[in-house]
Amino acid sequence: MKPMNQSKLQQTLGDKKLIERLSSSPDAQALVNLLSKGQDQASLQKIAENAAKGDTSQLKQLIQSITAAPGGAELLQRLGNSFGKK
Repeated sequence: MKPMNQSKLQQTLGDKKLIERLSSSPDAQALVNLLSKGQDQASLQKIAENAAKGDTSQLKQLIQSITAAPGGAELLQRLGNSFGKK
């Protein structure tokens, strides 16, 4: 998967229809299920806050745990591909 540049990411995140469509997709729901199995909401919030401040170590661990789960890597790939489509 190619990394998005900052302006493309900002544009994508600003597309409310795309975000709504993706967030209600079966893949997004499967990701939520994977996340909720390993972390509670407060822990996920803390990981996001730390990542926003530049400390991405916990986020990297979370992503590694998702990719290690059965079907997790494929799930992230499909979601990443969905962000590239409009």
